[in-house]
Amino acid sequence: MINKEIKTLNEIRRAKNAYSFTLYYEMDNGTLNFIYDFTSSNLNKVIGTEKGLSFYVNGKLVKNIPLKLKTGYENSIKNVTISDGAFYVSYLHATNFGSSSYYSNDSSYSSSSSSSYSGGSSNNNNN
Repeated sequence: MINKEIKTLNEIRRAKNAYSFTLYYEMDNGTLNFIYDFTSSNLNKVIGTEKGLSFYVNGKLVKNIPLKLKTGYENSIKNVTISDGAFYVSYLHATNFGSSSYYSNDSSYSSSSSSSYSGGSSNNNNN
């Protein structure tokens, strides 16, 4: 459990991203709180692999925490990442639908695929 009082939308997003790691890794509250605190800057990046979590500041490795993937994910997860305030999961085995990534930023979810839709806009000039 994160031992901070969460007040802002940014803090909610950081907490959600930190808790997302608990879906894939066996970890204690100390590690969960470390992830939450570490991601206070969008310059910081957390990458999880089959060996554990690596913490980067401006691209420089500053800390490794060895962790085990939860049962069932050992042979399916390539990496789990918090970068630029977003949460990403990359799977080892691509699906029939293209790329094998999951991305979450705030409360919006999308998954990337070989045929992507970048949204639409209306150029409706009512002069």
